[in-house]
Amino acid sequence: MTWIGLLIVGLTAIAVQGEVPIVTRAEWNAKPPNGAMDSMETPLPRAVIAHTAGGGCADDVTCAQHMRNLQNFQMTRQKFSDISYHYLIGGNGKVYEGRSPSQKGAFAAPNNDGSLGIAFIGNFQERAPSQAALDAAKELLQQAVTQAQLVEGYKLLGHRQVSATMSPGEALYTLIQQWPHWSEEM
Repeated sequence: MTWIGLLIVGLTAIAVQGEVPIVTRAEWNAKPPNGAMDSMETPLPRAVIAHTAGGGCADDVTCAQHMRNLQNFQMTRQKFSDISYHYLIGGNGKVYEGRSPSQKGAFAAPNNDGSLGIAFIGNFQERAPSQAALDAAKELLQQAVTQAQLVEGYKLLGHRQVSATMSPGEALYTLIQQWPHWSEEM
């Protein structure tokens, strides 16, 4: 390999290093949406942190199964057109693709418009998510700004601030109040 080839490989590795890997819908075997969804113009002014409130996951197979189960529940029982969140984060530290950030979520009516919905898979009322999951969420938020999904001065909120819920759970809610961009109000 020539020195130019080595330089290209090295620069490519540096460029990819800062990007959060996303498990795509195809990789977790998502169903296609079964109806129309309202669009939103990005970048968005808010990121809303939630939890799914069910069981957690720590490995790829279990997290993908949780994604399929949640999508199925939300589409059949809750009558949503697709999974309600834009991104979900497993205990394995991986980020899972939900609906597009340019599509209005279905997690915080009537405050879905302008909100990027990020949910941690599991119940975080009494215990915090894994450090790998917390780190992935922080990196995802930074990436969302660089990819123009969130405005640079976005507000970070807990799900309970925009909807009548206990989400994201007391333990997680306490943690996110220490993160950059935390806001007491919408």
